[in-house]
Amino acid sequence: MTTETNVKKQIYQIIEALPVERLPALLHFLRQFLQVPTSEKTGSVAPIYQIHQHAVDTGIPDLAAQHDHYLYGTSKHDA
Repeated sequence: MTTETNVKKQIYQIIEALPVERLPALLHFLRQFLQVPTSEKTGSVAPIYQIHQHAVDTGIPDLAAQHDHYLYGTSKHDA
């Protein structure tokens, strides 16, 4: 059995073990591998400028302003 086959087999086993509600997130993650990033196409965009592609909507509207509260449990301050 080749290494490629072993890797695919391990991936399939992990997918089978995942809870159904996690499958859409996995699908989204895997689709990103099918897209060639701009930096690989043209070489002109540094990877740091693509970080927004990994943003997650937390549903917390004041996360940036109150990050100390959410990270360290400090009291919220007036923005």
